Amino acid sequence: MINLNAPTPFMTEADWKLVRHFKPTEKWGDWRKVQRRLVFALDALAEFSDRRITLHNAYDLDGHTDGSYHYKGMAADVHIEGLHVVDQFIAASRFDEFNGIGVYPGWNNPGLHLDIRPMKERNSPDARWLRTRGNVYLPLTWKNLMEAL
Repeated sequence: MINLNAPTPFMTEADWKLVRHFKPTEKWGDWRKVQRRLVFALDALAEFSDRRITLHNAYDLDGHTDGSYHYKGMAADVHIEGLHVVDQFIAASRFDEFNGIGVYPGWNNPGLHLDIRPMKERNSPDARWLRTRGNVYLPLTWKNLMEAL
């Protein structure tokens, strides 16, 4: 069982023994700087979807927007193998841990940004978004999603 009250919020070697669907050798960046809540939420998503989740990055200090949760080890960019990006969003939305979800239909393998931002920010207009093929960030609305697809 994951100990969310451990002395550090970051992954440890002992934590990795409890993870079923990921390894520390994947594209986490420095896995020691990735928060355990994120890894265990992704592991639960993989279990729920019964599909492989490809990790594109997690803890990363380059190429993200100002204030990105990637800089804090609280975000990952992923895609779920064999699921349409809308179905990926629906699956991820079932998990309370993912307080920030970005939909990226323009990636080579369309996928999601998932983060564990503080709960108080979950209902912010910035907590659900879409990035178009032209790299424009928009609120995630049905209209914007249909135009992007």
